[in-house]
Amino acid sequence: MVDQTGMSEKPARRPSDRETPRPRNPHRAESWQPTALRRVRVRAVEPLAPELVRVTLEGDELGEFAAASSACATASAAAGDTGLVPAVRSPSFDDVVVFCLPDPVTGEVTLPVPAPGGGLGHPPGSAALVREYTVRSLRDGALAVDLVRHASGAGVRWLESVRPGDALTIVGPRVCRALPAVDRMLAVGDATALPALARLIEERPPTLALDVLAAVPDPSALPRTVLPAVSPADADRVRVRVVAAAPGSADELINAMAAVELPAGFAWVAGESGMVTAVRRHLLARGQEPDRVQFTGYWRLGGPL
Repeated sequence: MVDQTGMSEKPARRPSDRETPRPRNPHRAESWQPTALRRVRVRAVEPLAPELVRVTLEGDELGEFAAASSACATASAAAGDTGLVPAVRSPSFDDVVVFCLPDPVTGEVTLPVPAPGGGLGHPPGSAALVREYTVRSLRDGALAVDLVRHASGAGVRWLESVRPGDALTIVGPRVCRALPAVDRMLAVGDATALPALARLIEERPPTLALDVLAAVPDPSALPRTVLPAVSPADADRVRVRVVAAAPGSADELINAMAAVELPAGFAWVAGESGMVTAVRRHLLARGQEPDRVQFTGYWRLGGPL
């Protein structure tokens, strides 16, 4: 994940073997959780739209568990004096979880190891294959993520083959960022940002006025359940607009922003890297302060997912 403030599927990347602290945004307080590998299993695989699939995970290690009972070496490193690894938490709308995926050729899974600063690294002599996804929900002992299926790559290949009952190792969320203390917020994203946008709509404080702009190839094919409906009581404070746009295109989102009052108290932008850069540039040109824009490139057009 490229977080320049220092969706869904994050960029294709390998974990770093050196310390890589994330830049911090002064308007979003951070809380960190131990870096622990957790063994889970796939409860359900549910198509939501032609290119959107929900994968729901379950397992005892989503809750608090004894490090000694886990086969994952990093569980011991994450356990405190009690020898217990804390339960998974996901308090923020844009929390991410790491999937440890099988090698597309051998089918073998190489697990990462903890690195300084709460990061992940390669084990000696091998390379771990990981992808980051946004947590859509964490409730009733189940963790759900919504994955976009629109390109090639290890994440897409895994999604095509995964079945209920399959085993998976995950990490995170490791860092959670609180909502900024503002009265008005703008959130912009493409299909990979839909899980975060949906959670933001659901979990926003009642006092927060929110504009949400989402770009998908075909809005008519997007079920209304993907983005929560806004109640009549909130209609004057929450505005949601979905525009048709090709993956990576920013023009349609920028045109839609003509109806948004700027600068906002805070702006959050995520999705394809080129789109995110163009939207951020537009926001700055309209007076948005740089430290009040969080922009995250989840993927790159033409790159693997």
